[in-house]
Amino acid sequence: MNYSNKITEYKNNIETLREIESLEVYRWLIALGAKLNFDPLSEEKRIDENRVSRCQFDLFVDWEDGKFKAWSNAMIAGGYAYILLDIFNSDEAEKITIEQFEEIKLDELLTMNRKTGFYQMIEMMIKRIHDVKN
Repeated sequence: MNYSNKITEYKNNIETLREIESLEVYRWLIALGAKLNFDPLSEEKRIDENRVSRCQFDLFVDWEDGKFKAWSNAMIAGGYAYILLDIFNSDEAEKITIEQFEEIKLDELLTMNRKTGFYQMIEMMIKRIHDVKN
């Protein structure tokens, strides 16, 4: 599936959960964050260069084993990291722009600290994917 379809899928999921109750989005993010532990970023890659410094908790992202991986000790940050990994590990990910993530409207539900971490992680992944693809 290409990244555009993934973005639409996550946008629809968030809209549906928001209609039920905004807390449902947080429960869903926490459940997604738990999935990061199935294939986390290795401890060797959890270095300052790969750290999402604007996140209050530990959150790391990098390219490893031919795809993006992440690790976090924060449940909600882990959830948005999972979403970003899923989107950036899709077909044609090198075409992704920050503006496309505004369509998801996840940032509207995040606190200011989480929001800045979310967008920093996107910027890091866009830069890294261009490094890998070139």
